[in-house]
Amino acid sequence: MKLFHTSPVEIKEINNRGRFDSFLFFSANVYHMHYAAKSFVYSIEIDKSEIVEACQIFRHHDINEQIQSIIDEVAERYDVDESTAMGLIDEDENIFDYIEDPEEAAEESWNVQLYTARAAIALGYKGVVVNDEQGAAYMIEIFILNCCLGGF
Repeated sequence: MKLFHTSPVEIKEINNRGRFDSFLFFSANVYHMHYAAKSFVYSIEIDKSEIVEACQIFRHHDINEQIQSIIDEVAERYDVDESTAMGLIDEDENIFDYIEDPEEAAEESWNVQLYTARAAIALGYKGVVVNDEQGAAYMIEIFILNCCLGGF
């Protein structure tokens, strides 16, 4: 499947220093940010089987040590039990139900998406489908794809 990443600035290097570490958000369709005068569009080819939906992370998969550490980190960060932490990771729960301040909850929703993406990688996938206000978004681990700018 072909996925697209749109950026208001040209990507000159791939690194893990972004808001989502080494993950980039992709869409099944080319999109343009309304505030950007110019957009740079990058695309990748990836097999659907290499991506897991967030809601499938704990279905049909064993919880390995790496995933358990992610669950524990989420539980501690948000002061919730293990079941709730798993629900946050697989989108069965919503962080907005656990944090009263809407701005803080919005910020933390991004952090939860990053935990979800890390769990997908721990299962051996190259990315995860998460849902947000725009619908389905694909968080893809760029280093696993061995992408370089010429590969977009």
